Amino acid sequence: MNGIRHLGDSDKNTYQVAHHSTDMRSVSDFIYSESEHERALAAFMQWEYIEGQSTGDGFDFVANDNAKIEAKFDWGSIKTGNHFLEYSQTNDNMRSWKPSGHAISAQQADYWVVINEDWLRMYKMTELNQFVDENRSSFKVKQSRTGINHNREGQYAKAYLIPFVFLDSIVFLKMPNPVNRKKA
Repeated sequence: MNGIRHLGDSDKNTYQVAHHSTDMRSVSDFIYSESEHERALAAFMQWEYIEGQSTGDGFDFVANDNAKIEAKFDWGSIKTGNHFLEYSQTNDNMRSWKPSGHAISAQQADYWVVINEDWLRMYKMTELNQFVDENRSSFKVKQSRTGINHNREGQYAKAYLIPFVFLDSIVFLKMPNPVNRKKA
């Protein structure tokens, strides 16, 4: 069984997501795992986690002041130093592309949160949108590969690769990541 375990002392609350399986072969296992990370983040930040999210939903949490927050657990960014800011996705071998990720959240969320192994970074959506609009021509565009990161066959995503050294110029909040990912 999976679950959230409170770690730490009164000075720093840290939550660890425990996985009791040796692999995550299916997409549903991956989605469940990420929802556990989201629940741990909600508990730490004292945000309401939105249950039953579906395609087209542009935020994961609501804060006490009713601000809407979208969070991306971009675990791979710790190795690359770049945020994978997804904006489009296809499920039909690239015959048609639909808005996804930031393209959806840009209109619905007030804040964008990026979490990797070390850091939680929070951006005001209006400032992130302006930053992307003003700098998109300088970003590298990356297309994911099918079968990687739990993408189904025929499923791909397009994203801007944005170095954190640039994103940190507009960061609203940067703090040590409070959600420890237990590696399988």
